[in-house]
Amino acid sequence: MVPFKYSFVMPYFCKKTSLALYLLLLFTFLLSPAAPVAAQTEATKPALNLGLRTHYGFIIPHSDAIREVSYSHPRALELDLSLHFTSEKAWQYLQGYPRLGASFSYINFDNLQVLGDAYTFILYVEPFLSAHRRFSLSFRFGAGLSYQSNVYDSISNPQNQFYSTKIAFPLTANLMGNYILNDTWMLRAGGTYSHISNGGIRQPNKGINFPMATVGVDYALRPADFPERQQQKYSPQAPERYYLFALLGTGKDGRIDASEKFPLLGLTAYASQRVGRLSALAVGAEWVADFSLKNELEEKKEDTDFGRGAMLAGHEFYIGRFRFNQMLGIYVYSPHKARDPVYQRWGLEYHTARGLYFGINLKAHRHVADFLDVRVGWRFGVD
Repeated sequence: MVPFKYSFVMPYFCKKTSLALYLLLLFTFLLSPAAPVAAQTEATKPALNLGLRTHYGFIIPHSDAIREVSYSHPRALELDLSLHFTSEKAWQYLQGYPRLGASFSYINFDNLQVLGDAYTFILYVEPFLSAHRRFSLSFRFGAGLSYQSNVYDSISNPQNQFYSTKIAFPLTANLMGNYILNDTWMLRAGGTYSHISNGGIRQPNKGINFPMATVGVDYALRPADFPERQQQKYSPQAPERYYLFALLGTGKDGRIDASEKFPLLGLTAYASQRVGRLSALAVGAEWVADFSLKNELEEKKEDTDFGRGAMLAGHEFYIGRFRFNQMLGIYVYSPHKARDPVYQRWGLEYHTARGLYFGINLKAHRHVADFLDVRVGWRFGVD
């Protein structure tokens, strides 16, 4: 049987579409909370802040393949610009005063010969608890793009199993303690956890995970006041349950010959039950056909089905028309065994008023990314 192949155009389109949609969702995600506060008066304009931070940490040796080059201490310098919203509508969005911003970082992995260094651009959302007090806590989640200077090469750099593409997709989360010195200066300290991988576009792609201690300072280019407001109780609104269906797809390198490109197609359906102002629980199922696996089985003369089916369960985080979901999948049909019997999915979706939604989703087996897909779907139910 002739192996199923297709031209370089499709995987190239899939990768570029994934990247374009990824950026579009991130930018819209950044700006969407501003919509309720677009009509703010001059007195309630968001604060504008310039921040400078330094980071120092270590690499987690999460796989034997990267253990020998994990014993280094990354150092980073970060500059960011942010808007900190102060209106009542902004408060109602997250029951805290959200800060939205963009940051640029230089990261030295303390091993230039193997790991090189990296430059990252991150868009983030950061709710503050008790922003009106001198001392406050904040939690940040961000994602974006990164450039790595020294990636894997089978001849010149075989030890770098962390990443094999110059461009990758970083994720970051941190917990910060913030102390206001005066109307314009704020001291900040805490911990930051960062991850960089290419979403399985090319192998090897173990992904690099590095927690760091963080200290820094913010300067308010435009100061603002943060009124003290009471937490509001969740008031259920119909409908409380949604049913969702989506088609998904991407491109993958060949498992035997990485220069060959193959499509990956699938579908998923699940039910989402709202349980709070910002939260929902979800259960569902998915089916995926990975044609790179089909090619591998044919090359090995194995007469095994290459499709895989799984059950999903997890949580959805609501931010306006956006959903950030975290799912655990368990294979119920996998004739050719996967790396693990369970896997994780991390997704970001944008839902329109008419029930159509678009998203990106990362599938991973523990610390190893399998693939990043784009998806389009339908939601049954009316906001």
